Order: sequence, then C-alpha cells, then structure tokens
Amino acid sequence: MSKTEIPTQLLQVGHYISLPLGWTAHPFMRNNFLIKNNEQLTVIKSLGLELIEVVPSKSKVATPQLNQDDSVDEKQSEVAEVDPDQAWLEELRNGQKRANKAYLQNAENFRLALTKFTSKPEEAYYSIFEQVNITLQLMFKSSSAHSVYVSLEPSSDEDIFFHSVNVAVLAILVAKNLGFTEKECQHLCIAAMIHDIGELKVPQQIRRKPTEWSQAEQNFYQTHPKFGAELIKKAGSFPEEVLPIVINHHERLDGSGYPQGLKAKDLNKATQLLAIADAFEHLCSPLPNQKRMTPQEAFASLYKSADTKFNKLYLEQLMNTLGIYPPGSIVSLSNNGFAMVMSSNPKEKLKPRVLLLEKGKNFTNANLVDLSKEDLKINKTVKWEDVPAALVKNFDPKLRCCYFFDPEQ
Repeated sequence: MSKTEIPTQLLQVGHYISLPLGWTAHPFMRNNFLIKNNEQLTVIKSLGLELIEVVPSKSKVATPQLNQDDSVDEKQSEVAEVDPDQAWLEELRNGQKRANKAYLQNAENFRLALTKFTSKPEEAYYSIFEQVNITLQLMFKSSSAHSVYVSLEPSSDEDIFFHSVNVAVLAILVAKNLGFTEKECQHLCIAAMIHDIGELKVPQQIRRKPTEWSQAEQNFYQTHPKFGAELIKKAGSFPEEVLPIVINHHERLDGSGYPQGLKAKDLNKATQLLAIADAFEHLCSPLPNQKRMTPQEAFASLYKSADTKFNKLYLEQLMNTLGIYPPGSIVSLSNNGFAMVMSSNPKEKLKPRVLLLEKGKNFTNANLVDLSKEDLKINKTVKWEDVPAALVKNFDPKLRCCYFFDPEQ
C-alpha cells in the first residue's frame, strides 16, 4: 500500500490517511481512515502534525504532487530596532493582547459549538475537541509555568460561555503544574468546557433571578449536573472519562455536595480539581443572586473548607498558579496609587504586572506596569469601593475577569 506524505494544510475531504499517533491522542476509531467531512478535517488539522501520510489508491480525491521547495517557508522575518529599555514593556503589552485574543476566540468557538449540541452533537464534539486540542498544544509547548492574564469582558446572559472557558483554563493550568498527563488534561479540559451544559435546561427566570432562590428553585438548579450528563450520553461521542467529571463537579469530599452526596473516595482527581476551579470562579463571578468576592476573599472562603470539602493540595496549587495577587485583584501601591493586577508573574509572585488606575484614564489607555522593573510595591488588596471615585470614574468595575495565558510564551 503506497503512501505519500503531504503537508497537513493540503488535506481535503476524500483523502485516505494514516495517522502517526496512538489511539489516545485523537478521537477517531482507528488510525487509518477516509476523511468523510469537514468536521473530521478540522480535528485532524488541530492535532499539531506538519505532515500526514495519504494513501492515493484509497483516496477519492487527487493527492497533490509537491516540488522539493514546496515545504520551505519563504516568509522573511523583519527585525525592528527596539529600545532595550522599552522592549519589556512592548512584550508585556503584546502578551496581554495575545492572551485577550486567544480567550475571545475560545469563548466564541465554544459558544458556536454549544449551539450545535442538541441538533448536531457529533459536530459539536469535534468542534470542542478541536478547541481543547489547540489550547493544550499551546500550553504544553512550554515546560515552564505560564503567566495568567486577565481579559475584561462585559457580563451578559451568556455568562455560561465565559464561566466555562475560565474554569477550563484554570483547571488545566493547575493540572499541568500538578503533573497531569496531556491525555488527563484533555479529558479534564473537555469536561470543564461542558460541565455546566445542563444549566441550559434551567429556566432563565431561575438562573438570572436577582433575589434569593426558593427551596424549590434551589432544588431545580441542583439538578443541572444530571441534565448535563443526560445531554452528554445522548450526544454519544464524548470520551467515557468525561461523564463522571461533569456529573460530580458539585460533589464535596465530605459528602455535602450534590447531586448524589458522594465522598472523597468516589471522586477522581480530575473531578476534585474541577470542583475547586468551578467554585473559585463562581465566587469571583457569581450568579445574580449571590455576593461577588474578590479573588483573595474567594481563596480565603475556599481555604476554610480545605481538606473537608476541597482537596487542599489542589487548592494551594491554584493559589500558586494565580499568584499572591491574582489577576483581576485591585491593589493599593506604595506610592499611594491604585492598580488592577493584569497578569501573574511566576518568577516574582509579589510583583505582578498591573494597570494603573489614574484620573482621566480608562481600561483602553491606562498605563501598564511590570512591578518587577519598578520601584513600586503592593501594600494590600482592596475593593473597588476603596478606590477614590475620581480615579475610577472611567473604569467599569462590573466587567467580568476572564483568564487565559499568552499562547506564544
């Protein structure tokens, strides 16, 4: 059986291919198969392979013939002269922009995937798998700890998309630092993306209610993990490892969670980690009828339940990943100024990158500062209401803090 290697970007529907990967590294039933649709093609292109073997005799479309120079990258890089003293600031800004862009792409792609979940579940699965795979490739190409950036987005009735991507990013950043394998991270990331899909069956008048729920409303909301499991089973495409993570993400180590009241021995490590990332994100960006906490308040609240409700090691790793001053925190500075933490600094946890809250400025034109390169220190964390009104007049404190990492780190 004669095979020909071609660049992955030249693949088409109708090519018969042979994947050089183990079965756990892709979602297909076998390594050798005919590409039948664009969904399969999209997933194949997300696997990170530069070249793929094609079997011309079994393909239904022609196999491109390559010249010797076709594989050569002809793009020329232009090196701009940069002031050495300002290079770090430009890179910091660029990292922030890349993280923001990657976050918004993830949220939008996930939103589009969920719209297909009931009508085209297999297509939805391929879309989610592709997005997860791309995110993990970006994360694992660097062995070092990633800086976590905050992207500020307006809250909306579609907060489930923001919440799900936030939880997925936090969970896999922690999982990587804990030594989870790429396959374990893949299952965890898929589960995190769809862990609240059952909330789509909870009426908006409950989810968006600004006042306290009745007991009946509380009970109905707590069925959403089971609704999610039903939708995943009906879709029929998701890995079996994903289901228990989704249905159990509100369970607690001491059996006080829901929907089944399971205890630690019945909760695998991915479930225990997802439970922490989900709880932290909900405390910082809660439902309308719940009180919003600062990241520090959220950590303090969770830490009270460490080793009773939550895995202490995993919680401490989340705190370590986000830093002493997590992105989104409002802080007072040693010069009596105020700032918002925009990204963590894994190398110097007490000196993150911050956006100065200054009179006449706003989120689009405020000054970005790396505290590790300035003679400035953080005094303490504060709340928005502690910042003088004149400084925050043009800053919107209601924007949602969304997390991502620099994909080019």
